[in-house]
Amino acid sequence: MSIKVDDANKAAQQLMGMNMMQDVLKKSVGDGMEFEIIYQALLDYMNKTEAGGKLGSTVNSGKGKNLEAMEMLLGNGLSYNQNTSRLMSKSSTSTSADMNKIYSIVDKYSKQYGVDSNLILSIIKSESDFDSTSTSSVGAKGLMQLMPENYESKGITNPYDPDQNIKGGVQLLKEYLNMYGGNTEMAVAAYNAGPGTLQRRGVTSSSDLYKLPKETQNYVPKVMSYYKNGI
Repeated sequence: MSIKVDDANKAAQQLMGMNMMQDVLKKSVGDGMEFEIIYQALLDYMNKTEAGGKLGSTVNSGKGKNLEAMEMLLGNGLSYNQNTSRLMSKSSTSTSADMNKIYSIVDKYSKQYGVDSNLILSIIKSESDFDSTSTSSVGAKGLMQLMPENYESKGITNPYDPDQNIKGGVQLLKEYLNMYGGNTEMAVAAYNAGPGTLQRRGVTSSSDLYKLPKETQNYVPKVMSYYKNGI
């Protein structure tokens, strides 16, 4: 009887671990095809692992071990940033740009493009947690997590360079603020999901944000909280 109870407990712990990893993946890459590919890889890996093996033991050992197991599966230096709720690439050489340098650059482009410096800093905090070496699981890079199509269109040659990255990010943010008549929440939503997504989903005002992907629904209030209350 005790063996059955132990087995049931172990199964319950494994299920909790899998559910947690599902949540982490969905926050990081969304609930689309990329999630399905990564999650299927996780299942395949588990199927290849003997009962009670390394992955099983890590899944049953709490949140930190669950994330460790997922990093082991995905490999090649992925880590989970709890502040940004994203899977990021680890850097072997640098962890973050000098904060004074970041603030100086933000101040420069805030004045040049007429965008509130606190809003820019709130975006940086939410996107990369001030880590200039960050690369997300979908290929967004640097402090303001610019996607390749965005930084290439802005003539950015090194998206990990704080000056280039912040300049490009502020340019995009300014475009979105103009596009939505200065509505900060809409601009922030467009920064995260893209203006095309807002258009396709019929998001024309802040009251329509519920129509956007869950990641963006969580992202907008996070940025606005930093913006209004300080980082």
